[in-house]
Amino acid sequence: MKTRLKPVALLLFSFISMLCLTQVVSADVLDAPDPANNISQVNAGNVLKDYTQKNLNVIDNTTPKGNMDRKYIERTIDENDPGTVESYSTTPDSTQQTTLQTKLYLPDGFNVTNYQHGNFQSVTLDDSGNMYFIESNGSDTNLGVIVKYNLADLNKLGAGSDPMIVWNAFNYFNPYTDEGVQHNQQYEDAYEQLKAPNVDLKKVKSEVQNLQSTTSKKDATKANRQKLSALENQLETDQKQIKRIKQQNPDLFKYAAVAQAAQLSPQVDIGHGQTLSFNPQNKHLYIVEDNTLTDLKTRDQNNTVLEMTTDSLKPLRQYNFKMYHGDSGNLQLHTLTFDKQGNAYWGRKNGLGYMFFYGRLDQHDVQFQAAPTYFKNRGGSPNQGVSYNPANDRLYYVTDDILTSIPTQSVRDGSFTANDIHYTAFTSKRECESLTFDQQGYGYQLMLWPAEILKSSTPLD
Repeated sequence: MKTRLKPVALLLFSFISMLCLTQVVSADVLDAPDPANNISQVNAGNVLKDYTQKNLNVIDNTTPKGNMDRKYIERTIDENDPGTVESYSTTPDSTQQTTLQTKLYLPDGFNVTNYQHGNFQSVTLDDSGNMYFIESNGSDTNLGVIVKYNLADLNKLGAGSDPMIVWNAFNYFNPYTDEGVQHNQQYEDAYEQLKAPNVDLKKVKSEVQNLQSTTSKKDATKANRQKLSALENQLETDQKQIKRIKQQNPDLFKYAAVAQAAQLSPQVDIGHGQTLSFNPQNKHLYIVEDNTLTDLKTRDQNNTVLEMTTDSLKPLRQYNFKMYHGDSGNLQLHTLTFDKQGNAYWGRKNGLGYMFFYGRLDQHDVQFQAAPTYFKNRGGSPNQGVSYNPANDRLYYVTDDILTSIPTQSVRDGSFTANDIHYTAFTSKRECESLTFDQQGYGYQLMLWPAEILKSSTPLD
């Protein structure tokens, strides 16, 4: 499924010096591939080692309070009322003092379908500086796409100083608005104007390469030097022509470069959409296809988890498994994350507290068990997600306006105490959907509405 943004080589030419070639930089078309078929299936059966509540240790912790009532501050942004740089500082009773500040506003959608409405449910970072978002078509569809951006490349295109640049780019080319249709047509027209100088440049480049391969600088004849000089003049002429075309509408090419820097997955079943996670051990992405927000109704039903490659964003395999609990229960995943060793974690509310599970989820093994210890009190209401910080090896429970973390080793062996639990609380009154970390430990929080990525001012503890 393609957007209206047509393929075109965005040509940036630099005239260097005698005998040097013109550099050509092109951007790929923004393309959502067709749905994947024939995905490999892994049917693992029951993968949960059963547990009883009375056999678990409980930590009677004291936690700061986040947003417990699920009442949110919401606003709408548009080209006449752009998003500003938001800043939320931690509360005095947090374990550390830091600030979340706007890094990036996400658009109403990446122009894949007309279901788009700015509904982004999760974000994750890999260990190479790529950020991935899930854009949801809505709860009635359980479909969506995964969007990938390299943050360094995006910063070079202007995101480092303009948090609205991605929003502006996709709003500019939105094929579901009259202005967006007009801009797409302008882009097609500019592409046609660029064809002739592009063809000529390829021809000139080939001639320069032939001369270079047959003539050294030392024994170049006068005729060859004259021919190279003429070719250089032609390169400069073509470069000026392309520059003139671009100067007619700078925003057109600026926003096209931003839009085409994105990579899209096929539309896939994303479930509720809050579980996008990166496994550092095998370098793959995972998404739980949890199409209900409860546990599974019968023991015949499966949890389903989709594994995808990070380079092509194509589905690799699907895991199908049950998690029997007690005499009749069948637990369902709604959160997921991985540590550097490939250990998988998920969590669920336990009364007024919270408990984690750990195990493996890859092509070699699928198994989970309850962490031996859970904490009695949680500072927020919804179970928005879990996340892993590679810089400090801690596991985070994410809920509205508070992050609660424990060392992963202590999760697995149950050895943590109340003093080992760290809290990072805010008073944003925003819906806090997801959290991810870079390799230095800085946190990136996805908030709604509008969809916005905020970065912590210091590494999180």
